[in-house]
Amino acid sequence: MIRCGGVTHHGSYPQPQQQPRFPVGAAESGFIPSLSKSPMIRDVWECNLEQEFSVIRSLIKDYPYVSMDTEFPGVVAKPVGNFKTANDFYYQALRCNVNLLKMIQLGVTLLNEKGEVPEHCCTWQFNFRFCLSDDIYAQDSIQLLQNGGINFEYFAKYGVEVTHFAELLISSGLVLNADVRWLAFHAGYDFGYLIKVVGGKELPEKEKDFHQVFHAIFPCVYDIKYLLRSTELSHSLGLDHLAESLRVRRFGLAHQAGSDSLLTGHCYFKLLRDCFSGNIPVANNGVLYGLCEDASSAGTPSSTAIPGGGGHMSGFTVGKNTSSFPAAPSSHTVKSHS
Repeated sequence: MIRCGGVTHHGSYPQPQQQPRFPVGAAESGFIPSLSKSPMIRDVWECNLEQEFSVIRSLIKDYPYVSMDTEFPGVVAKPVGNFKTANDFYYQALRCNVNLLKMIQLGVTLLNEKGEVPEHCCTWQFNFRFCLSDDIYAQDSIQLLQNGGINFEYFAKYGVEVTHFAELLISSGLVLNADVRWLAFHAGYDFGYLIKVVGGKELPEKEKDFHQVFHAIFPCVYDIKYLLRSTELSHSLGLDHLAESLRVRRFGLAHQAGSDSLLTGHCYFKLLRDCFSGNIPVANNGVLYGLCEDASSAGTPSSTAIPGGGGHMSGFTVGKNTSSFPAAPSSHTVKSHS
């Protein structure tokens, strides 16, 4: 366990690795790696980023429901100290980890008000630049992603540059648009990474400031895990078990953001029909499971986990060889300021 001030860091520093071997000029010659193994899901790299955003811009008016999921290198930092509420603990954990780490994948699926998707391609899987020799990660999380078909050599060589992505996202019509409805599952970390990318800076220290930015960038959001609290289904279900309960089929590979975003969209519309009679109360808009409501029962998001890396952040602990931790502490570990 490495302790730096108020921070304990789980994991170790990235170890130098051999540079990936790719054909010289592969991207320029039209080589676009495919990870998804589904014709419905299109992989996006730096070389085809602008082309695919052009397609998305042409579709967003007719398909204004945006279902999304991310893959990231896990959870490595745990807040320590005094916290007024479990929500406060959960947000500080999210902030610390998002600020330390990089998003690996973003999956975006477009749907219309009937839950229908565009022909030919409905899901875009953005693969960001990520280098195992330079970036922080947890080994078991990386292994999970590799088992799911992710080749990190491609990410180091062809990955999307986040600044380029942010510029195109802001002008795409997907964000800062009240007519677009974002759908996600247990989405605090997902939106945390997107907000960091769009804003180009770390998440704010205060949760109320985070929510102001969140609602400005994403005026309409429905977190399916929070919606489950209004149904007879258990909100402790993960996405895969929810899909099984709703008899929703997965397309593509699990533990990839494109497939998960498509599954999330289909689960939302099945839930809308079966449990909400086609009408979800507006009070559910903008409520993220574990952030905007009692986080005492929220768990660590079902993503990947990290190894290490230095980083000094007041009030946090980051440890060694630990892939995850409870996103909200049990009641006896939440300390009051009073």
